[in-house]
Formats: sequence, structure tokens, C-alpha cells
Amino acid sequence: IGTPVELFERPQHTFVGHFIGSPGMNVLPCSIENGQAIFQGHQVSIENAGAAADAGAAGKATEIGIRPEFIRLSETGIPVRINKVADAGRFRIVEGYAGETRINALIEDGDDIPSGTAHLAFDPQQTRLYADGWLA
Repeated sequence: IGTPVELFERPQHTFVGHFIGSPGMNVLPCSIENGQAIFQGHQVSIENAGAAADAGAAGKATEIGIRPEFIRLSETGIPVRINKVADAGRFRIVEGYAGETRINALIEDGDDIPSGTAHLAFDPQQTRLYADGWLA
């Protein structure tokens, strides 16, 4: 329940985040180490950082939720192998894999997209922690 912007930008459950939008929100498994979200061995800054220690201590299944719109190509960040690039008008949908985990990013038309491998950076203000599917 919420406004369209709330449901899109800050969904309370991962199902809603993945269901709304095309492509849907990326839901990435993570661990909590020393109160920090860790994905594929990389620390990821999250908007609701205070919840990380609680979720980790409670032994809940934790995931990072980040919309493709809030991911950019970077010199550093999460290393991915580029699998596919699809034209979506003003944007291109870049499908990358970090290990076996797929990550979609929307990259503005005209931005260079490397072939093979790249690094992705997440906007910390739009990256959320979920515990057992619910916003932590």
C-alpha cells in the first residue's frame, strides 16, 4: 500500500520491488558482516544501514534491493561480466552477472558500455536492505 512513487522507490517487500518496473528491482543475496552489507565479497553502502546489524544478529535471510535505474557503470565497484545489452529507447538495459547472480542496469543511450567485463556502482540512497523479504 502506498503511492506509485513509494511502491517504486521504497517497496516494503522484494516481491513488490521485482514486480513493479521493467526490468524489476534487482534483489541480490547478501551477508551482514560487522554491521555492513556484503555482496560477492564487496561492501555495499545501503540507505537503511542501521538495520543491517539488527538483521544480521537476528539470523534473517538478507538481500539488497536496487533498481536498475540507480546503477551506473564505474571504474570500481561490483565486477560483472556483461551478458547482454538491449535497446530500450533512451536507455539500454545492460544484463551483467556477478558470479551466478544477474544484475540489470539502465544505462543512458550514448554512454559507453564495455564488452566483456565492467564494474557497477549502486546509488547508496536508493540501495535498501531486506530481511526475509521485508524492508529492514
